Amino acid sequence: MAAAPRKWKATQHLGEIVARVIEPVTSRRGFAKADLLAVWPEIAGPMHAACTAPEKIAWPRHAPGDDPPAGTLIIRADGPRAIFVQHELPQIVERVNAFYGYRAIAQARIVQGPVANAPAEPPRHPRLDAARGLPRRSRGSTTTGCGRRSNVSAAACSRRVANS
Repeated sequence: MAAAPRKWKATQHLGEIVARVIEPVTSRRGFAKADLLAVWPEIAGPMHAACTAPEKIAWPRHAPGDDPPAGTLIIRADGPRAIFVQHELPQIVERVNAFYGYRAIAQARIVQGPVANAPAEPPRHPRLDAARGLPRRSRGSTTTGCGRRSNVSAAACSRRVANS
């Protein structure tokens, strides 16, 4: 007897599958959705993305049936950078509320400490000179053959290489 043909389910995005697994963990930390963690670099901005991370959202208690009041976002920031983040807190709160689509956060607090999941900067690769396949040097400060820096213009350097 032949088995019944299998029914294929529609394909799912990996983000949907991962969100179902991560959801219980993030809800225990006070996050309604794990999406805030995923878009944090965009919310914090390029200056603060590497030195801050959302720690949790503290939701105040409320009576059942009432609308929940706005919570407090707790942000972990590297010690020396915390003062700069403090100046940006109103904009960060505004961006988080815009992300959620309603006034979810009333205020934010900063906790100073090391940020564990700071994304590493991608390595910078030198641009190659198209003609020679050599790394480009900055104008006005070139490296001589023995590795020392000198303030020789690029034209003078190329003349020196051509004559030797």
